[in-house]
Amino acid sequence: MIKTRHEALMMLGLGPDASPAQIKNVYKELVKKCHPDVTGSDDATAYNHITEAYKFLCNDNDNKVLTHSRVVGKTGKRNTASNADYAAFQKKAKEAKERRAKEFEQKQKDFAAQYEKQEAEYKRAMEAIDAIRVARAIQSMIWANGMEKDSDDSKE
Repeated sequence: MIKTRHEALMMLGLGPDASPAQIKNVYKELVKKCHPDVTGSDDATAYNHITEAYKFLCNDNDNKVLTHSRVVGKTGKRNTASNADYAAFQKKAKEAKERRAKEFEQKQKDFAAQYEKQEAEYKRAMEAIDAIRVARAIQSMIWANGMEKDSDDSKE
């Protein structure tokens, strides 16, 4: 696998200062000599190396070492199937997010309702306690004025 411009030029037998026209001419000459149909051989290794070097030079990577994706031949874009998978993933994620938001809202409403109920029960309990305190205070005042429980009971 060719990784640099220098390697590709060496494969074609050219120097580092070769022009695109020189590269094209040398490529055509080498292909005419090394093509499997011309040589009559089933071995296309030399032809494949020459073609690979020429394709590399046509892409002109400015002496940069190829990244893994360039060496393997992958592009930066995802294929359509991957985009469809990602779109399905996004849709499911969005639905899950909406479902969690609804569940959270429902929990908030339930909590608010429970809180209101407890507040109402607390208020009723405090009113009952206040009523008992008032009744005891009145009873204490009655006893303090000399009226006893027995006199209340005898009137009835």
